[in-house]
Amino acid sequence: VAVPDLTVDDPSGQARTLVLGWGSTYGPITAAVRRVRAEGGHVAQTHLRHLNPFPANLGDVLTTYDTVVVPEMNLGQLATLLRARYLVDVRSYTQVSGMPFKAEQLATVLKEAIDD
Repeated sequence: VAVPDLTVDDPSGQARTLVLGWGSTYGPITAAVRRVRAEGGHVAQTHLRHLNPFPANLGDVLTTYDTVVVPEMNLGQLATLLRARYLVDVRSYTQVSGMPFKAEQLATVLKEAIDD
């Protein structure tokens, strides 16, 4: 299976924090990243479209950033896979309420990750 490389949205090139999403988290993550950037924060964003196999460059992307935040609408299965496969300590942020993440909620999480 030919899986395209993962592209990262990091306009400033100064981000130390990456937000990695998949599935339905795309919209809320994008809105949260815009909020953080509008306030002067540096955060990178990428979105997985293929989970099996992962994109070939995913390991390189993960190790480029000091902090990787993975918001998921489940109990953190993707974060578990990333930790096991790439030995990267990702920050899992999960929600299992049947409601999508709110942009403000994710923006707060991202600001905390940037400040750490």
